[in-house]
Amino acid sequence: MKENNHLLQYVQRFFQDYLRVHRGMSTNTIITYRDAIKLFLLFLTTYTGRKAAKLSLDHLHADAVLAFLGDIETKGNSVTTRNLRLSALRTFFGYLITQDTLRAGQYQRVIAIPLKHASQPLMDYLNVNEVKAILQSIDQATLTGRRDYVLISLLYNTGTRVQEICDLRGEDVLESPPSVIVTGKGRKTRQVPLWPETATILRQYMTERDPRERVFQNARGMPLTRFGIHHIIRVRIRAATTVCPGLEKKKVSPHTFRHTTAMHLLQSGVDLTVIKSWLGHVNISTTHGYIEIDLQMKQNALAHCSSVNEGKLKKMIRKNNDLICWLDSL
Repeated sequence: MKENNHLLQYVQRFFQDYLRVHRGMSTNTIITYRDAIKLFLLFLTTYTGRKAAKLSLDHLHADAVLAFLGDIETKGNSVTTRNLRLSALRTFFGYLITQDTLRAGQYQRVIAIPLKHASQPLMDYLNVNEVKAILQSIDQATLTGRRDYVLISLLYNTGTRVQEICDLRGEDVLESPPSVIVTGKGRKTRQVPLWPETATILRQYMTERDPRERVFQNARGMPLTRFGIHHIIRVRIRAATTVCPGLEKKKVSPHTFRHTTAMHLLQSGVDLTVIKSWLGHVNISTTHGYIEIDLQMKQNALAHCSSVNEGKLKKMIRKNNDLICWLDSL
């Protein structure tokens, strides 16, 4: 078999067998991997001057990957996008090591390429009044209005990812205790409790739905997609800005409601491990990030108030000058 045919064979097996069967990855994750590898192979055609059908395993090396990553950033993509592409390629090259041991060293050098540090912007979230303003601006006299009211209420109550809401079926809604069964990343399921108000409106909404179908559908009776939910939220935010102008300054997406749920639970004194389970985080370190966000918010608020006691602060610094200088030297 020709060398370039080996490459095609490995790419096909990577997607058809390894990711889908052995790793059990979701369709969306596989699509993300597909896009990364497709972009890399297209880049290789320019980098090597060969057509895609003529590429071989010898062209898959660290220098080519580094050039590809540099090209991504040159074209204006963020460090986060660069890291996502690299993560997908690392998985692919890790698979190649198990299939082509003769080039294991070549592939290992790709896996050793580090992720680039990216500064994390402060997560934005909604306050309680903003959530209320969004919900109160929805006209529930129409089927679409009732759907959107339940959709946003459920996003806020459960803190689910947008794809988890898209996949929700009538059979996933439980009466006792009031809750929903959510299938998250890695096909892991979790049971998320519903507040009485959410359970009531969801129960009423479900009387208009076939329990065997997806809970949220568009006007044509097709399941809502992530893009459809993004559009709904943009429309509802635009309507709510008339009574809550502060929303106009915020970039609100379905994921904003996930952050909002986490922050409101944290600020209500809910234990971090409970929030971890609620959101379906794999690692507690991910959930811990919300503590850092909350502290940053408090520090920002404190900074705005510092001018009131500026004179006292200067006196305190002069009084403790030696200690302050020592702290500065650390």
